[in-house]
Amino acid sequence: MEITRPSGSLLDGNQHPALLIAAFAASATAETTWPTRTVKFIVPSNAGGSPDRVTRLLAERLSRKWGQPAIVENKAGATSIIGTDLVAKSSPDGYTLLSTFTSLVQVPALFRRVPYDTERDLVPITQTVGVDVLFLVRADSPYKALKDFSAAAKTAKPPLSYGSFGNGSSFHIYGEKMRKSLGIDLVHVPYKGELPSTADLLGGQISSSFASVGTALPFLKDGRLRPLGLVGVKRSTVLPDVPTMAELGVSMPDVTGWFGILAPVGTPEPIIRKVAADIREILSEPDVARTLREQGLEPVASTPTAFRARLQSDLSQWKQLLPEVGITPSD
Repeated sequence: MEITRPSGSLLDGNQHPALLIAAFAASATAETTWPTRTVKFIVPSNAGGSPDRVTRLLAERLSRKWGQPAIVENKAGATSIIGTDLVAKSSPDGYTLLSTFTSLVQVPALFRRVPYDTERDLVPITQTVGVDVLFLVRADSPYKALKDFSAAAKTAKPPLSYGSFGNGSSFHIYGEKMRKSLGIDLVHVPYKGELPSTADLLGGQISSSFASVGTALPFLKDGRLRPLGLVGVKRSTVLPDVPTMAELGVSMPDVTGWFGILAPVGTPEPIIRKVAADIREILSEPDVARTLREQGLEPVASTPTAFRARLQSDLSQWKQLLPEVGITPSD
């Protein structure tokens, strides 16, 4: 991602040497003194879902490490636009950060008008985890396998439905790819997050839903939900008996889900490096890694450069995927 810098930045060759020295000193000070007050992580989805739980786990450990509170605020809605816009327009001082997920790179392909520019207004810090996603039905439904669901969908009146965490979200794309691949009719029902969708599946308001393994796992363990397939190229280490959609003959996009941290553009580079390094250290702790893997989440802790490359690649892929499933940008 190319970051535009205002005139008079450290890259402005016409600056007086004394000003450059002062700027570098300020940068060094930011690295050694930050944070001196509460750091806020904005999660653009509902509380209780996998992105929220991962962020709260990191925030708890970072609070200890920094000696300052790290708190989480949920700003759900508009396929993550509301929370993302809040961070994009925040002061670039490191005290308001975005803890987001794959929707970040889908929004530019989904909407003609977005109140921020994903590549110019936000700075990647680190991808935190990779995400396994399941296609689910209620355990008391007659669908024991995907073939049962597919057969029922071909004759169901009214059509069967599936839930996602928003129009144009990765779960929406998975549902449309599955629908087209199986040649079935399904009604898409968008929600503001994984938990509302899962709650309506449990309540019988929708026929099926996609959810991350971490969100679904408690309901799999208590016998209320049944997984029919896993989105991804390999089986989950947590649920090794669940076949992948590819194994079941369903064509799915070769893009996997992720969670990650970003900051408003202009945030000092020393702060970006510090947050990335501190999160990497936390994710490498054995108990943290074990907790995440038990939820179907694989710790990644990439560098800012690697995360930037991932975002650029995903932005390009999603712009191609949305038209393939008949989703066109809206206003």
